[in-house]
Amino acid sequence: MGSGGHGQAVHAETRCVAAITEPDSHDAGSDLVARVHENSRRVIDVELKRLSRRVPRLGPADLDVIDTALEDLSESLILHPLRNAPHAAAPLLWRLFGAVEDP
Repeated sequence: MGSGGHGQAVHAETRCVAAITEPDSHDAGSDLVARVHENSRRVIDVELKRLSRRVPRLGPADLDVIDTALEDLSESLILHPLRNAPHAAAPLLWRLFGAVEDP
């Protein structure tokens, strides 16, 4: 997608958040990156629907271009850095992205 390859080198010994799941790993949807992607996809879909109502002259091709741009932004600004975050940051990131409740 639109990240241009910046910062994609990850050392083999680096443990990243992408593999981190909630304590109940029986839930296949508990992967942090997957949850954040689902949430960002939901936001994009809602905003595209809202935009299409507010600007009815936008056709499907226009909305596809906007969708792609927003998906690229989500990937480069949120998901890619999240995948490459240090393993030790996982508990904080779960809280930051609202994936766990306060005790």
